[in-house]
Amino acid sequence: MRVLITGASGFLGQQTVKAFLQRGHSVHAVVRPAIDRTLLPWIHDVELVCEDLRRPGKTLDEALRNVDAVVHLAAGTSGSLEDQLVASVTATENLLKAMDRVGAKRLVLAGTLSVYAWHRVSGTLDEESPLEDRLYERDAYAIAKTWQERIVRQWAERVGGQLTILRPGYIWGKKLPLVAGAGLDTGRRLIINGPLRRLPLTHVDNCADCFAAATEHPAAVGQTFNVIDSDRIRAWQFAGDYLRQSARRAWRMPMPGFFGSALAGLAKLTSKILFGKGGRLPAVLVPIRYQARFKSARFPNAKLHQRIGWQPPHDYRQCLALTYQTHRPCPVHATKSTLPSHRD
Repeated sequence: MRVLITGASGFLGQQTVKAFLQRGHSVHAVVRPAIDRTLLPWIHDVELVCEDLRRPGKTLDEALRNVDAVVHLAAGTSGSLEDQLVASVTATENLLKAMDRVGAKRLVLAGTLSVYAWHRVSGTLDEESPLEDRLYERDAYAIAKTWQERIVRQWAERVGGQLTILRPGYIWGKKLPLVAGAGLDTGRRLIINGPLRRLPLTHVDNCADCFAAATEHPAAVGQTFNVIDSDRIRAWQFAGDYLRQSARRAWRMPMPGFFGSALAGLAKLTSKILFGKGGRLPAVLVPIRYQARFKSARFPNAKLHQRIGWQPPHDYRQCLALTYQTHRPCPVHATKSTLPSHRD
């Protein structure tokens, strides 16, 4: 296949390019012009396309000609709402226009679990869970990614596009060993909100492999998948493995999940009483945002296996080894703690 990958220089992008190359595909890698090309490990194995999708030039159209699929990973992850809308939504609109001009129809989009209505999730979050219905109470990332999904779905319906949306859970790996959902990082302490809470983790190598597999498989067309390696890893365990493997000097402090939720609710009520609608709270103290980051749920990954036969190529032990570059089997369990035991 000839594949064009946007956001190729990013955390997930670099591994996704590698995954496609390992499967024998030809890759056009889209990166911003200002990127340091010496940081790209596969620079001599791809056709490099230097374009800023927010303001694309003619090179993008040329690169899209005769490609079999477009894997769209580029998106804004920081900055103001306006910044993220431009980086995610405007950039996607420009890409879709270029695809229309050259007749490209196959698109695989990197979505996110942030588009779900976490406050309405009860027990299990899967592909059938409701999407966010209080969108503008959420953060800029959730808003921008929700709109990005909406416009690609409208495009697919309008032109008969062959669309697949993959919504990864928390992506972790060598460059990002600790995910935000594990707990609150205060520097000397990691406050683990809900220590036995399951984490929807996907290692960057596994996630990249999933994008390649879904792009190849005809049964993925028209489907939406959550990309989660397993939900068997708990927040307390993951944070402990991170601290031990990274040799970071900090300690874990467990906090019951209900206490964090109650604290966020109390902060919102206090702000409303004191400041009315003009009060602003840190994101972690906004109840709907708190739930989207720390709510306890199950995260089944059966749909990917059932539809396209995909399973993560690396288990949790192997992912620890890949992340921390160890050559011996890494213990799965965190250091001994006084937390109660649990069963799956």
